Amino acid sequence: MSYATVDQLAAALRMRVTAQNTDDLQRCLDASALEIDAWLDRPVDDPVPSDAGSQALAASVNIARGLEWYKANDAAFGAIGFADSGVLRVPGDTFARHAAILIPLKLQYGIA
Repeated sequence: MSYATVDQLAAALRMRVTAQNTDDLQRCLDASALEIDAWLDRPVDDPVPSDAGSQALAASVNIARGLEWYKANDAAFGAIGFADSGVLRVPGDTFARHAAILIPLKLQYGIA
């Protein structure tokens, strides 16, 4: 289950929701929500709290990461080419900055 809606992701992408892109947008939100849930590692009986702040935080990360998933097709080989700036490489750990934002929602950490 995603924390944001297709309409929210489309707005972040500055596009309209159409019959042709709805499935792609939802797929990106679902993939991003799966990453969020895996990183949070919350017990099944204790999901992300339903208060407005917690839900807004999860939704913001869901939209930001969903946007990255949607645009990942432009960087299928790990780089994006631009005439003005040359080739830009995609960072190796693209979820790390999102994980830092989600720290207030994480309940448990593994032992290294």
